[in-house]
Amino acid sequence: MKAVIHFFSGTGNTARAAGIVAARLEAAGYEVARRAIAGGTEPPAGVPDLTVVAFPIWAWAAPHFVLEYVRRLPKGQGAAAAALATCGGFGAQGVGEMERALRRRGYRVVCSGEAVYPDNWLLAVNPLAGADLEEALAAGDRELSMFANIDRGGKPLRFRCGWWHVLWSWPIARLFRLCGRRFLGKFFIADSRCTSCGLCAASCPVRAIQMDGAPELPRWGANCAGCYRCINLCPARAIQISVPLMAIHLGLNLVLSAGWLVWFVRLLRRQVMPLPGPWGFGLALLWAVALYAMLLLLQLAFVDGGLQWLARRPAWRGWFLRSYTKGFGRYRAPGFQPENCGVLSR
Repeated sequence: MKAVIHFFSGTGNTARAAGIVAARLEAAGYEVARRAIAGGTEPPAGVPDLTVVAFPIWAWAAPHFVLEYVRRLPKGQGAAAAALATCGGFGAQGVGEMERALRRRGYRVVCSGEAVYPDNWLLAVNPLAGADLEEALAAGDRELSMFANIDRGGKPLRFRCGWWHVLWSWPIARLFRLCGRRFLGKFFIADSRCTSCGLCAASCPVRAIQMDGAPELPRWGANCAGCYRCINLCPARAIQISVPLMAIHLGLNLVLSAGWLVWFVRLLRRQVMPLPGPWGFGLALLWAVALYAMLLLLQLAFVDGGLQWLARRPAWRGWFLRSYTKGFGRYRAPGFQPENCGVLSR
């Protein structure tokens, strides 16, 4: 029997989980192959006896490029599949969404679940270290027991998420996938410890980082996936979250959102649309969403471009380098090597 584990791992938790599941499947008699996923990776042509998709949870969903990858898998025609999520707490609708993606490709989901591992979300969390880290890793490993009998018959082991959790997490996941993740890289800045090694750009799974300037410094594009690999794996710990950049972008986005909402309500009250009733509302909403999207694009491109230019000027650089993450640790699961996870060299 053959099994393929398709996985993405930002800083090593999912790679660790995939390795444990692979060892258990091999002990059960499977011939196991592991395939790393990155943005633009194409899945293999064949369909094995068992397909496992392992992924981290971001904003209560799988990474957008992992879902895109699964939607390109060959038709399963009833072949067995499993979905495994790693998360820092609770994945909400993320596992169920992956199950649905697999079923749409014709796979029969025989197992699904999530395992809680140490958090790497440096935007709000100082990663665990020492004995606390070892304990958290061991707890996550134990939660993989759901896959101990994956090769046997009987009732499938499935992750259950209450409908009330789906209600609040589903829209958040889609907003993050569409818009929110694109701002995360805009908060990053490289401080004076940056050696211009380019590891951040080379290891980025979606190629969102470019090295430019003199000296070369990283610059994050709007296609950032929000994996936090760059800030966690930088050997010099030179990448920080800039408080001024974050405050300006979040503040501007709040102003744009509030202004857009007021404008949309006034648009409806004035009844400027040519069609009455639901058709008029739909046209107004379409017009308003298009305007909001244009404003966000202007913020991500021109406003951010101006901020990045200022952040590289000696007179302003010190102000933009104000950051709370200088005192944070960094997270990499023991033994994790991003070069073994489908990342091309620079």
